[in-house]
Amino acid sequence: MNLPIHIDVAQYPRRVRWFVGIAWMVIAIKCVLVWWAIGHWSVPIQPLWIIAPTLAFAALATALWATHHAD
Repeated sequence: MNLPIHIDVAQYPRRVRWFVGIAWMVIAIKCVLVWWAIGHWSVPIQPLWIIAPTLAFAALATALWATHHAD
């Protein structure tokens, strides 16, 4: 199977790639803090109810960004 997806990261300026990397670091820090806070204050929900959608939408946004082709 040959998918027509080509990810050419070199087409993006270095500043944009750094922004995406820093955004992912902020998302990771948020996920760790949410997991800690829910356990620390005994909130009666599973942390994945907050973390999973965050990671899913961030991955979707990153995939759309990475597969975007400038014409």
